[in-house]
This record gives sequence, C-alpha cells and structure tokens, in this order.
Amino acid sequence: MKESIDTTSLPWQQIAYMWNNYFTVPSRISPQEVEKYREWIGRINKEAKPLKALVLGATPELRDALTDFGYILYSMDINLDMFLAMDEVLKNKNPNEVFIKSNWIGSPLANEYFDLIVGDAVLPNVPWDQRLNLLSEVKRLLKPSGIFLTRSFCVPDQKPFSSVEDILEHFSKKEGPLMQNALEMVLELQILAYNPSDHLGSFDKAREALEEYHKRKGDKFENKKLQEIHDVVWNFWCDKFAKKVFVYAYRKEEENDYSKYFKTVEVFESKDHDYYKITPMYFLGKA
Repeated sequence: MKESIDTTSLPWQQIAYMWNNYFTVPSRISPQEVEKYREWIGRINKEAKPLKALVLGATPELRDALTDFGYILYSMDINLDMFLAMDEVLKNKNPNEVFIKSNWIGSPLANEYFDLIVGDAVLPNVPWDQRLNLLSEVKRLLKPSGIFLTRSFCVPDQKPFSSVEDILEHFSKKEGPLMQNALEMVLELQILAYNPSDHLGSFDKAREALEEYHKRKGDKFENKKLQEIHDVVWNFWCDKFAKKVFVYAYRKEEENDYSKYFKTVEVFESKDHDYYKITPMYFLGKA
C-alpha cells in the first residue's frame, strides 16, 4: 500500500472509538512516558504563566497535562471526530480548548505563535517526503524560545525476529494481558516486513506475512494463549486497520531530521516497557 495523507492520517478516525480496549503501550504513552511529558511541561511553565501550547493530534494524556499546568490549549488534527471521541477519555476537559481542523503541514496558523508544541509519534503519521516539511512547520509556529516535545516511534536497526515462526514461538511463551500481547505481535510482524526502501510499516504487510504462514501451516494452534493472541491480531488489527500506514525511520535517521531544525536539550528512554529503545522522547529547542 502506498503512503499518502489518506493512508497516514484519515484511518485514525476509527481508532478513537477503540482507544481503551485495544490500544496499549507502546502505541499509547506508557505511565513513565506520561510522567516525563508532565515533568517537562511543568518545567517549561513553572511560573504558571498563560503560555500558548499546541497539541499535534488528540492524545488525551497530553491535553490533560497542558490543562493541569495552566496552558492556553490548542489542539490540531485533520479529524474532528477524533477529538469528540477522545474527549470521553480526558480526565480534565478544558472548556476553553481551541480545536483546529487542519493538516499538520501547511496550517493557517501565524508564525511564532506558540510557546510549546507537543506531539506523540507524529512523524510516522505523515508521508516520508513530508517529514521535514512537518518539522519546518513546527519550527515556524514556535516562538524563538519555543520548545517541541515529542516521542519518536522508530524501527530497530536489527530485526528482533527472522520469521513469522519465530514471532509465534515467542508469543506462545509470553506472559501479560491479551491486548498488550496482540499489539506487540502485530508490531513485530510490521518490523519483520519492514523495508527501508519504502519506509512503510503497515497492517497490510502484517496481514500478508500471516497469510503466507496460514497457507503453509494453517491458522489453528495447540497453544490456547497463542491462538487468542493470533485471533485478535488477525480479526482486529489486520482487518479493522488494514488501510492504516505508518512511515517509520531508524532512530539515527529520525534524530538527524530533528537536528536540521532543533537542538536536543534532553532525551528520555522509559524503562516500563520493552520497546523503549524505539520510542525515545525528545525535549527540543529551536536551532
């Protein structure tokens, strides 16, 4: 499947309604990552001034944090229904929050308007040839002293597994909640199928990998736990989100992109989940 604004953005409108049931770490921010965002957000506004902050997307944990620390809150996304759905999981709904329906790239907002811009895994949701355009846009919107906080979502330099069989064997022995294991399995299938020539991590690729396995070995497993995990991956992730495309970079590639527009003040790696090496967080100032 080819990347485009449609395939990297629009399918997210389905996700809002299933946020609490299926979405787990690392697709969602982990507790330690939430605390780091809150620490940074509080540090930037330790004097509780009415600073202007923009959230790229509708991530409820970020919107809650900015409200709690007294920011003037703006949130921007191409899907307004994403905001409506995510409002249901906010802990502290801000009646003064300004919603902006816009693509993140080329928005109508004024230059140097925001003190802070916050996003979670935003780059995987834009086409590869627009990544630098997005970072340039973030820089344009920030005041000279402005800060960009973001969590990356990269692919590892070395693939953890060499085959679908290896992935299934691993998850047949893995402890933990069903939905957590299912999300991790589909992520591993995406990583296995990842090709740096197209940069895409798609549920279609995960589905194709499983289909090829099914043709050879079938889709029934003696291990009950593995069967449950497989069925969630196959019937939910590879069906409901087959059209969703992520655009992944290696960590060094992503950090190189940041360096073209920002200076790195701090990097944080959470230790409360297994994927922290590919989900580092960045505190970035304008270069």
